[in-house]
Amino acid sequence: MAYDVFLVSANEDRDTAKLIARRLRALKLKVWFNQKQVDETFDAKDARNATNSTSMLVLWSENAVKSDWVRAAASVGHSRPGTLVQIALDKTIPYEPFRTAKRFSVAGMTSRKTPDGFYQAIEVLGSRDGRSDLREWMGFGSKDEDERADWLAEHPSDPLALHAKAQREKDLGMKPAPAPAAQSAAALAAASLKGASNGNGHRSVAGVTIAAAAARPSVAPAPATDAETGIGWGTMGAICLAILAMLVLAWFFRSQPIGPGMRATLPAAGNDVKVAATCPSGQVPRSLMNEVLQPGPIINDTSE
Repeated sequence: MAYDVFLVSANEDRDTAKLIARRLRALKLKVWFNQKQVDETFDAKDARNATNSTSMLVLWSENAVKSDWVRAAASVGHSRPGTLVQIALDKTIPYEPFRTAKRFSVAGMTSRKTPDGFYQAIEVLGSRDGRSDLREWMGFGSKDEDERADWLAEHPSDPLALHAKAQREKDLGMKPAPAPAAQSAAALAAASLKGASNGNGHRSVAGVTIAAAAARPSVAPAPATDAETGIGWGTMGAICLAILAMLVLAWFFRSQPIGPGMRATLPAAGNDVKVAATCPSGQVPRSLMNEVLQPGPIINDTSE
């Protein structure tokens, strides 16, 4: 992730660093600041975040000059020309090569008191992102609503103006337009779907070409009508009647007893009902006599 400011401070100066981070973020600057920094090792992750930041803001103090992490981070910022911005929390002078570079003094800074050195540092940080007149914006009070509105109108592309516009649209219930990156991702996702290729060489998805879908602005879908849903009340009623008729027929045929004629037509395999109905007691079926037994009298060998 890219940041506007990589904030560096000693652990002992964390309260002042938090105050400065809040002031920077109030100006819609993206700030990297690790409030839980405890070790003194400037690792690869710290170096990557510092490299991905437009500016590095180092808070020098008596504690900072003793911190290995602060000195290592400041060295990374110093190695990139036009990146390092230094703030002095007290009168401590850092070591070379940082002592000769300009430092903006914010000694005595509180939530109610803002030294002039902080405004100067903000002007430098803002100019690197193409922003101007941030000092004027910071000078407005809570009652200067007209002045704020004029400032936003004069700086329509400033992150402060964009944020105010988005907030107004949100209050009015307006949905923000999709970002260009989101539109590109949607086009790529649609292109990955399987579809037939039309005569122009464009791949079509559900009858709409990818090129036409990407060029066409997003429009909110219209509510589906009864004709588009495909199933109306008449169709639902016909389906219910058909199911009811099937249930009635099943109950009717199940309640009818099986007569002798119907039993005779039942298959013989696995069904002893047919044998009992067509072969009286004391006789052997003709088919069994012709194929297995020899004709002759039936001998009852069950009696003594």
